[in-house]
Amino acid sequence: MRKRPIGQILVEKNEISEAELAAALAEQERTGLRLGQILIETGRISWLALARAIAEQVLDIQDVEPAPPAPAPAAPPAAAPPIAVPPAALPPTVPSPAFAVAPTPVVPVTQTVAVPVPPAPAPAPVAPQLIQDPEIKLQSVEALLKERQRAFIELVTTTETLRMKVAHLEEIIEQRDRELTKLRVSRAS
Repeated sequence: MRKRPIGQILVEKNEISEAELAAALAEQERTGLRLGQILIETGRISWLALARAIAEQVLDIQDVEPAPPAPAPAAPPAAAPPIAVPPAALPPTVPSPAFAVAPTPVVPVTQTVAVPVPPAPAPAPVAPQLIQDPEIKLQSVEALLKERQRAFIELVTTTETLRMKVAHLEEIIEQRDRELTKLRVSRAS
């Protein structure tokens, strides 16, 4: 199964019509914005509807057979240190990261994964600076709000993914209970 587009999922869930999808795709082509952002800003869908569609897309991807694991490299490459850019330094034309949410992988219950966590470097003390320019303050607040928005969407998406996974596991348990009941009845006969 291949990854279904978000628009297709929203149409299948009756969140939007084919005509609304076509209009949003035309707007996306014209502006370069993400489809979810266009649909939310025009009031066609809610954040929750988008999060559910993303969660369903993630579940679709996880249903695909995984590729064979690649051989482990002899030595891990050294990672470049992250570059910190203060939000005020970003130009106002930077696209919103609100919809650049990476799907959160869900590990099957029967699989155990050990993830090494490197120790976090101690942050260097930074003296707070008061921003005097109202335009820079506005850009800084907007960048902060966009980051909070992205984190909220990621949280909602993860929650919805987990809810769907729990529902799936409950279905499996019910099926196994029915099978056990049938076996008990046949054994008692």
